[in-house]
Amino acid sequence: MRVLLFRMLCDTGGVSSSMLLLGRHLARRGVESEYWFCRSSSRLPEFLETGRATVGSLATLAGRFERGEFDIVQMTASDPAAEVVSHIAARSRVVVTARGALADNWSRDNCFAYTAISQGMADVNQPFTELEIEVVRNAIDVDAYAPPARRAAGAPIVAFVGRTTAVEKDFPRFTRIARRLADRGARVWIADPHEATWDNFVSLPVEHVATERWGRVSHDAMPAVYRAVAASGGLVLMTSRSEGFGNVAPEAAACGARVAAPDVMGLREAILPGETGLLYPAAASDDDVAERIQRWLDEPHDMERCAEAARRVFSPTAMVDRYIDIYERPEQRLHAAGEPRAPLPESDAPGMAVLKEHLARQRIWRATAARQAAQELVRAGHTRLALTVLASGFRASPAQFLSATGLRQLASTGADLARAARRR
Repeated sequence: MRVLLFRMLCDTGGVSSSMLLLGRHLARRGVESEYWFCRSSSRLPEFLETGRATVGSLATLAGRFERGEFDIVQMTASDPAAEVVSHIAARSRVVVTARGALADNWSRDNCFAYTAISQGMADVNQPFTELEIEVVRNAIDVDAYAPPARRAAGAPIVAFVGRTTAVEKDFPRFTRIARRLADRGARVWIADPHEATWDNFVSLPVEHVATERWGRVSHDAMPAVYRAVAASGGLVLMTSRSEGFGNVAPEAAACGARVAAPDVMGLREAILPGETGLLYPAAASDDDVAERIQRWLDEPHDMERCAEAARRVFSPTAMVDRYIDIYERPEQRLHAAGEPRAPLPESDAPGMAVLKEHLARQRIWRATAARQAAQELVRAGHTRLALTVLASGFRASPAQFLSATGLRQLASTGADLARAARRR
């Protein structure tokens, strides 16, 4: 069995971490796997070190699918280029995974199996497809995370880990809670791949707080940050409106660091209350959350117990077992029509609003990716595929084909199609 793990952009977030982990553990199980990206990032060297990663065009990838080089292609359901790949995948089985967003473009006709990294993600995406969305919970690289040997002197660290400028992370709320904790002596650290500054939040409800550390931390340096937080007796504070799963929570816990997070979609499945973290009411006031966290900081913390719980529950073994089972399954699984769905928790409503806004932007991104891919495919001689891809892009967002850029690309693609027809 040959598995391709595809993503348009090799980014710096948790999706790339999960992708790298899955490929490594498939290889350990004797399953041939390969990574394919259209665009690079600072994380790419980690993938290149495996000897199984490629940065290339969709047209080049189409050729490899035509030659039958892959049996399975697995992608993030909301990836802008995922639907294009489903069209060029030839006889390969398409498996998509809902990681932290909504997707409305998957069905039994273009996808073999649909998974989600948390029950919350499965629940909110199920109305958009007749396929049964199966939960394959995210895992962490337990070999990379371990607690510190001892506690350190000094005040506790309260840390934010993630993209401060991402709306769903609600960094302004972190600043308000952190300022209250800093007033009581906590030190504030911010590990931010976007390397933002206060200037990025001028019009937002932030409260300026003195930060001991604020900047980008490479992926391989994150365990040391988590261990420093744990050794200080501090915690990682999450304020997200929603998460697909929230890899930060189990990663920090595996290093012995407690995590405080709102009781919202994804995070309630990434934290083991009383063992690895604390869930606070999403609607609680900033003062109330700060008070709850301060009481928790004042309590003794067993770093080893926290780490052992995270490594036990979020080991990649179960994740890989489930994916191999899905890859080898003889037929699709469809959702039972009319099956009642659990009501959306009230605390998830703000996050759902963000997800719907993101879905509207995704349709534009899918149309843009389709236009660009069609141009590549025509020039590489894949004319039928190019027309199929153009049609899917038009369905995603017709308006994108009427923009100045869209019309220029269509004209160019049309000219290439005409030349290809004359050659035949």
